[in-house]
Amino acid sequence: MKSKVFCLNEHSKELLNHQLGMTQDAEDWFKEFGIASDNFQDLHSLAEKFEGEGNTKEAIKVYQHIIINQTSSDSAKHALELIRAKSIPSWHFDMLSDTRRNDAFEKAISRAVPEKSRVLDIGTGSGLLAMMAARAGAASVLACEVNSDLANVAERIVEANGYSDNIRVVNKRSDQLEEGDDFEQKFDLIVSEILDSGGLGEGILSSLRQAKREMGTPDVKIIPAGISLKAQLIEFPERYLVNPIKDISGFDLSIFNEFRVSDTYVPVDLKHEDYLPLSEVFNLRAYDFYNIHAQEIDFDNPEVDSIQVEIRQEGQVQAVAFWFDLHMDEDDSYSTGPGGELDHWLQAVYFFEQPKDVSKGDQVAIKAVYSDWKVRFRLP
Repeated sequence: MKSKVFCLNEHSKELLNHQLGMTQDAEDWFKEFGIASDNFQDLHSLAEKFEGEGNTKEAIKVYQHIIINQTSSDSAKHALELIRAKSIPSWHFDMLSDTRRNDAFEKAISRAVPEKSRVLDIGTGSGLLAMMAARAGAASVLACEVNSDLANVAERIVEANGYSDNIRVVNKRSDQLEEGDDFEQKFDLIVSEILDSGGLGEGILSSLRQAKREMGTPDVKIIPAGISLKAQLIEFPERYLVNPIKDISGFDLSIFNEFRVSDTYVPVDLKHEDYLPLSEVFNLRAYDFYNIHAQEIDFDNPEVDSIQVEIRQEGQVQAVAFWFDLHMDEDDSYSTGPGGELDHWLQAVYFFEQPKDVSKGDQVAIKAVYSDWKVRFRLP
């Protein structure tokens, strides 16, 4: 392999080694692979090799080196963006674009932050809620984030906005935080937005239970204060064809269900779907985040509620659509349902394995199956 060794100036070396997190000189690191640090074609191949092996951290190092040192590096920039995008779910962008959601949190946080308060932000993501708390007057904010890429970005965002003195970002789950190491005093306010379309799927119950019990002051405030689950029986023919997969174009494709997660719900934007509501909206469980049940309800030993639902229109019960009302505090609540105020959350749809034909006026018995992390349904 013929290539000259590219010599970086001292400033470039310092910048490169800092960005790449290297403890050795970049040129020496590339020499280990038999590639000179200015042989950008072979460096592209090395990055692709790392990526194909699932070694994304090393691939990122190589792409960053190319971007810093190659005059025209659009392909490396694009490849680096694609790698990073895989580590951050795309719904983060939808969430940040939901102005009503952002305003609702800021309004509640501004009301709840006492003077010289200590705030815990669980699952900080971009750091937005932590910065809202700091701007509202919090003396200190501990923002924890389990995703290392997100934690790194949040720390840079906090610094760029001038809140590094007030906010500390820690790359840990909230239940890994240690008093005396990560924080000195218990928290006056706990803020968290770890809610999926079905409400419970990101572990908000277990996270808040542990945080309030072990890290909150006796009068700790919690935002949001709770959620109320709402549901509706629906006929959803097009989506039902693949939940689970059945005959498609006259062929039995049921084996393809090996790639499908069973006994769970899928997020769907019902505003843009052709479905038939078969019942009125009815209530499921409501959760007060100040008074979460003390013991975990696990997946294999769930709690079950029996519900009678009146049918208002003839059709076939194929699924339950459900969503939640988000209670920020005692004063303000918002809906994630079809046409609700909060539009970045989709609705959750749970499909029954066997449908049920119904007529107007029928009473249908369903069972709602609850664990701390998920709601499932049964149609006897």
